[in-house]
Amino acid sequence: MLFVTQCGYLWKVVAKFGMSKSKAVQTPLTAHFKLSTGMSPKNEEEMKSVENIPYASAIGSLMYAMVCTRPDLAYSASLVSRFMSNLGRGHWEAVKWILRYVKGALNVGLLYKRCEGSCAKLMGYVDTDYAGDLDKRRSLIGYVFTLFGCTMSWKAQLQPVVALSTMEAEYIAATEGIK
Repeated sequence: MLFVTQCGYLWKVVAKFGMSKSKAVQTPLTAHFKLSTGMSPKNEEEMKSVENIPYASAIGSLMYAMVCTRPDLAYSASLVSRFMSNLGRGHWEAVKWILRYVKGALNVGLLYKRCEGSCAKLMGYVDTDYAGDLDKRRSLIGYVFTLFGCTMSWKAQLQPVVALSTMEAEYIAATEGIK
């Protein structure tokens, strides 16, 4: 059995962004976060208020964890990373929420173990959120592949085109998963 986690690294990330005393939450991002470019600063005063927020650094830290051992962060990291060039207070609140989730789930990781029978199969799961991008109406694709009951490959990204129906969005997602 092999358990891969980044507990020490993630604790340093949580502390670096001042979230070590915050209350932990159970989900990486909830439905009440409706992020869009409309939340970006509209005047000079708003721009100055978000000027010193370490948004890109926080996103980079979350993405490093996501790529290595934390597929549970794929959707939320993909969502908040869209606003790195023009962030607003609401975007930063979403990142802080993700850090609160990470604080409560420090010991989450990948468990590789020997297994027989049905878990020895390669399994793939694909899904999409039809027109989930509020700005461009593109859908977000998510997929995960498991082998021996452990996650081996995962991804969450915007579809390259606008789907005209939920069925088309699902077909595009399945095609991306197969690639």
